[in-house]
Amino acid sequence: MPANATIELNLSEDQIHIDPGGTATLQVQVVNGSNQPDTIGLEVEGLDYEWVAIPVPSVTLDPGARRTEKILLKVPRRSESTAGAYPFVVRARSLETGDTAVAPVTLMVEPFSALSVEIYPRRGVCTYWRPVTEFEVTVHNLGNTPLDVRLYASDTDDIGVYTFDREVLNLQAGGSASVMLSAEPSRRAMIGRSQLASFTVTARCVDNGYVAAHTQGQLYTRPLLSPMTLSLVGIFALMLAAWAFTRPKPVEVLEFSVEPSNIQQGGTAILRWHVTNASEISITPDIGVVKENAGSRQVVPSQTTTYRLVARGRGGVQESEVVLTVQPAPEPPPPAIVSFKAEPAQVTKGEPVILSWQVQNATKLLLSPVGELDPLLNSVRDTPAVTTTYTLVAINTAGRKVEKSVTVKVRDPNALEVLEFRAEPSVITAGGNVVLKWRAQAASRVTIDNGVGEVSPQGEATVSPTQDTTYTLTATNDLGQVVTKSVKVTVTSTPPVSTPPSINPSQPGN
Repeated sequence: MPANATIELNLSEDQIHIDPGGTATLQVQVVNGSNQPDTIGLEVEGLDYEWVAIPVPSVTLDPGARRTEKILLKVPRRSESTAGAYPFVVRARSLETGDTAVAPVTLMVEPFSALSVEIYPRRGVCTYWRPVTEFEVTVHNLGNTPLDVRLYASDTDDIGVYTFDREVLNLQAGGSASVMLSAEPSRRAMIGRSQLASFTVTARCVDNGYVAAHTQGQLYTRPLLSPMTLSLVGIFALMLAAWAFTRPKPVEVLEFSVEPSNIQQGGTAILRWHVTNASEISITPDIGVVKENAGSRQVVPSQTTTYRLVARGRGGVQESEVVLTVQPAPEPPPPAIVSFKAEPAQVTKGEPVILSWQVQNATKLLLSPVGELDPLLNSVRDTPAVTTTYTLVAINTAGRKVEKSVTVKVRDPNALEVLEFRAEPSVITAGGNVVLKWRAQAASRVTIDNGVGEVSPQGEATVSPTQDTTYTLTATNDLGQVVTKSVKVTVTSTPPVSTPPSINPSQPGN
């Protein structure tokens, strides 16, 4: 540490790699290099505040003391969390002198890739006179890195020929692009039967074939004439012409589907429809009358639901049904409090206490009497005025809860109390000496029996009991309140067995 430095800041690493949606921990060591106690605050500069959590934002250190805290980093898994390097700094600032220490760090956000593809409408119709139908294909880059995407379309029976106006798309992170897909039958028939072909549209990453998305469409092809129509056309040509001129077009439900068809409780699905020649369309339950002949709605049913579409027009009435299966959501794991402690467990009034804990599977934390806590935190500082029982309650997403309590004893410095009364040693041989040591708080008169008499509130005295003796210290204040404390000295005829004193590493000189 430099001679004039008052704060030293050390980091566990200078480069952190993190996958979006994951978390990382940066260990920060702060050293008070001054000759005075100091309170030092921790700050992070250069990162989105939603990515950073500092459980203990400030620490109080004695001269030359050091302490290690942690900074939690969490990058959301979304396309806005662009892959790459994010340099930032950790700053330690003295709240007493204003001195600072800065350490640079680089956060490396790893890339992830995901695609989705949509097609509209779901079904296209090709006739002899209008052999080509068009679909709009939209591709979404759901990852956090740019992708080059190639489009493919095909059906298993080679009924259709599919052509994109662009086959390769360059999509930025979170970006979307739409292209037109032209579809036509591979064989244009004047006479035959109508065919319905299901085709697959695939969007695949050029550089990584495992990143792909698929959607389904339908190509409905109609020939000019069916065999039966051809056999009757000569006989009923005039009748068919007059009837066709006045006949209202039949109502057709080209598509009525729900995707996905199976969801968990609380999930959403998309209901799609495509109807022709209808003057009124209604969908039950929940949606009611819709004005669009083709469209979609998001639905969030709480139970398995059958949706029914009714289309009415001059050409008649058509109905269609789809079933959306709703499965119960899985029961989340129960919350657990691994540990909950207070350090120190006994303080003098006005002194702070650090409450720390470890919990699992909890999305909400309540600490009585402090209040609601950030689930990312694992410690909090409080200054109780009286002896207090703290209760920590951990709650999961299903509302299940578990709780644990600790009690912090608060000592009033103005209350009458015997802080210390001991005998050294407590076992002697006949003729040996014992030193009585005591310390009383807020006492106006202190006495010790068995010949010692009135003494000062703090001190020591040497006694030489000839037999087992219990010494009782009595402390009295100006209000007449009395407290007592006793120690026993054992007198033996043989020397007591001595044991080496225990070494307290916290005492100076050890």
